[in-house]
Amino acid sequence: MNDTLKFIAIIGGGPAGLMAAHKLLEMGYRVHLYDAKPSVARKFQLAGRGGLNLTHSEPLNVFATRYYENEARFAPLLKKFSPNDLRDFCHALGQETFIGSSGRIFPTKFKATELLRAWLSNLSLKGLKLFTRHKWVGFDGEKNLLIEGNDNRITSISPQAAILALGGASWGKLGSDATWVPILTQEAIDIKPLEAANCGYETHWPQSLPESCFGHPLKNISLSHADKTIKGEIMLSSYGLEGGAVYALSKSIREAINKDHSTTVLIDLKSKHSKEKLAKILEERGTHLPLGKFLKQQLRLSSVSLSLLKALTSKEEFNCPQTLSQKIKSLPVTLHKARPIDRAISTAGGIKFDACTDDLMLKRLPGIFVAGEMLDWEAPTGGYLLQGCFSMAVHVAQGVDHYLREQS
Repeated sequence: MNDTLKFIAIIGGGPAGLMAAHKLLEMGYRVHLYDAKPSVARKFQLAGRGGLNLTHSEPLNVFATRYYENEARFAPLLKKFSPNDLRDFCHALGQETFIGSSGRIFPTKFKATELLRAWLSNLSLKGLKLFTRHKWVGFDGEKNLLIEGNDNRITSISPQAAILALGGASWGKLGSDATWVPILTQEAIDIKPLEAANCGYETHWPQSLPESCFGHPLKNISLSHADKTIKGEIMLSSYGLEGGAVYALSKSIREAINKDHSTTVLIDLKSKHSKEKLAKILEERGTHLPLGKFLKQQLRLSSVSLSLLKALTSKEEFNCPQTLSQKIKSLPVTLHKARPIDRAISTAGGIKFDACTDDLMLKRLPGIFVAGEMLDWEAPTGGYLLQGCFSMAVHVAQGVDHYLREQS
């Protein structure tokens, strides 16, 4: 459709908002994007400080399972805009990508800043009008969008269609502050309460655990919860546990805590050894080395692993080969609550899919579409969150086009 008179407003300049703008501009629409912050994609840039994990290279049928109960919903979205399509998109912007040893996909330059700079330049050439320091504050009586500008004046805009892509409730200072929740609740939109996802969890460490352990990772371990085991690493913190393996189990941990007020995860400190092999090694160790030194030198347990093992094991358990081997393979840590939502990588909950059409237009607000983390879905880290936002944005842009064609 090449009707430049059709005006689309996008609220929110994160990955979903920017991708929706990109696709709509390619379709020939006139697009204005409004963001409350002085610059766009602030959380996207934060995610890229340690190396921007854009997506993952695993097969799409496996990829779709990362969205839990929404697998069937995301499977067609991933086919519509796949990880390969995302890579091609980056390459067209002059930003090469590569597949890491874990299957994750990164920009070759590893940072979000260069990719974002190239993307914004391309969007400007395509005709995007970007309004920063412009916050959406609700609707007027005619369901037009009310925008508060940087001069604190509120104006009403009347686009032919609008996309809300305002994120969840994590890292509010970067823009995802969930101020949209009361606005849409007032419009009787069904919203599941937002909760922390991909976050750390709190425990009560024994006083015998040295503070020097905090801030150090346990590498090459396995973490188990609810019959699911993840290999990777975790980080000990003064408040509890965080890290990739914890994030991968975040959903089941959160749900168990919501139900029972606490839950226990099991850490395998020596995942390459069986319990029986460990027990045999411990029984045959002799006495020429103290047990602690033996565990570090012969089993290559790190100092942090050894300190954690000692803190969570009684003296009797530590000196019994059978019990100690069991603890090394299955060290229990009881978790009591998630870290504050504003410190989470992402959030669960949001607008229920039943409140939307298949094209993700709000049923109670014709012409208003939603995309990204505002909706009730979640995924682990590893590229699945960004890919989900990008694929959803492409789908919504096509939905806007379909809606306006029908209106015409």
